[in-house]
Amino acid sequence: MKLKKLILTVIVIVFSVISFSAESDDVYEVAKNYPYKDSPLMATVFGTPSKDWYKFNKTKLPKKDHVKAARENIPEILRKWTNYDYNIWIQKEEAPLMIIISGTGSTYDSSLSMYLGMMFNDNGYNVIAISSTSTLPFIVSQGQNNYSGYLKDDIKDVYNILQGIIAKYSDTMKVSDVYVTGYSLGGFQSLLLHEYDSEQKKIGIKKSLLLNSPTDIFKASQILDGYLVKNGIYDAEGIEKYFDSIFQKMLKSKDIKLANFDMNNLPELMKGLDLSDRDLGILTGLLFRVYSANLTFTGDVFNGGGRLVKMDKVPARFDSVTNYFLDGLSISYDEYASEILYPYLIKNGKFSGSYEDFLMTFSMKNSEEFIRTHNDDIIFVTSLDDILIDQQDIAYIRRTFKNRVFFPYGGHTGMLWHAEVDKILLEKLKEE
Repeated sequence: MKLKKLILTVIVIVFSVISFSAESDDVYEVAKNYPYKDSPLMATVFGTPSKDWYKFNKTKLPKKDHVKAARENIPEILRKWTNYDYNIWIQKEEAPLMIIISGTGSTYDSSLSMYLGMMFNDNGYNVIAISSTSTLPFIVSQGQNNYSGYLKDDIKDVYNILQGIIAKYSDTMKVSDVYVTGYSLGGFQSLLLHEYDSEQKKIGIKKSLLLNSPTDIFKASQILDGYLVKNGIYDAEGIEKYFDSIFQKMLKSKDIKLANFDMNNLPELMKGLDLSDRDLGILTGLLFRVYSANLTFTGDVFNGGGRLVKMDKVPARFDSVTNYFLDGLSISYDEYASEILYPYLIKNGKFSGSYEDFLMTFSMKNSEEFIRTHNDDIIFVTSLDDILIDQQDIAYIRRTFKNRVFFPYGGHTGMLWHAEVDKILLEKLKEE
């Protein structure tokens, strides 16, 4: 009896060690001199110093093209976003195709989408980079719903767009295998696109590469909104007061000149302001509120009125939209989902379940059957300190995805710029 107990004890210890080792093995020690190890928010906002970026063998710029609007009768106030632009890189010989889905609020030509596109192209891939479904060009030009954000419908629209692009370039772009990647929301949608293609079988996606994807989009939105709420910012008035304090810092800073103010250079400008983690959190939360405001305003315009726009009072082409925008900043994504999007979907017969069922569509748990059967072809890459996931999410990723890569730091997408990380991504895609 004592011998049996001893053997059982040894077995338990051995399996405990094996389990611990498995968790250790999925953490890749890279970028040991990374400057933002102790601040996930700084890593998120500032990314990776340019000296550590991937070094291109050849710098090939993409061709810009566009998809015509899928909608008809776009209101004048929104016609600026009638075309849905994208970037495409084409190899001279037959090569794999990498599809890049940009993250929340990011367009096809955003800095990270351009960087990833050029990096994959430099390593022999054809590349198509598209804007996020949360951007105005997609919402206005391609979205099938007045109120956008229902992931299942959005991914069908993305699928149709990609089919059209691939068909358009079929004579000049010779494709061997097809891969899909994306960061943040785009990472989550890469999984959905892979899953949808496994049913439709019209593109033939071989692998999906999920970069800093939340495991639950709705939960991630609550985290982002929490950066405002926990700092006492609830509405447009609070946001305006906070912006005043930031602009005062900018005016007093000796390192920042008005001529240097460029939206594409905001991370560099913010470095000169010596912002605290509290400031970076608030600014990150504010950025997400802008996307929520876009969803509400454009939805109201297409709907002929709603939360921000009075019924039958849709603004004309040259009308000011400042007040609408400020009012929209007071609406959290939580409110948008529960009070606007879900009722709209129910009313128009686009969803028939409970609100809890609706929230499940934002979660990877909704795709677990696909993940289980295609686990070898899904690569999950994130940082342990990503601001959009917590310890429960990390445990879920370890439990659900067998092909995973964790970096010990880097915040949300901050490490994706690093050459050592890019090397790992390329190696993972080549694994059989």
